[in-house]
Amino acid sequence: MVFNIGALLVAVVALVYAFMAQRRLNDLTQRLSRSSNNVYQLSSQVEELSQQVETQSKELRFELKQATGQLSFAPTTTLAEVQDNHPHAEEILASFHMGGCQSCAVSPEETIAAACARLDVNQTALLAALRNGTPADPLRLMNIALQ
Repeated sequence: MVFNIGALLVAVVALVYAFMAQRRLNDLTQRLSRSSNNVYQLSSQVEELSQQVETQSKELRFELKQATGQLSFAPTTTLAEVQDNHPHAEEILASFHMGGCQSCAVSPEETIAAACARLDVNQTALLAALRNGTPADPLRLMNIALQ
């Protein structure tokens, strides 16, 4: 009988210990989840700030080259050079329907003159838009019927 009471007492202590351990485990799991969410949010913020710094850096390099006369876009300039040196290259090229879709795809090795001739784009207007830093016209979406 004394043995049964001792075993019962040990079992109750073990149950209490297991219950407390489970509560502690749940608490730690919730803390880990909150910490993981915080890390994810901070990582997203760091990525966003990194992109902003990259964009601003590219714009400042563009403005500096433009102000010192080191930057010039000519018909022989490749589209890769345009994209490397111009912070708004994608928007400007897209406004001239050069890139962004399969029918108007351009190769980075292609020159401005070759791409304009192939896609029937006004080369003078494109070069002016690149020099000004912004698209000449709002983005034009061709072959789309809006209802």
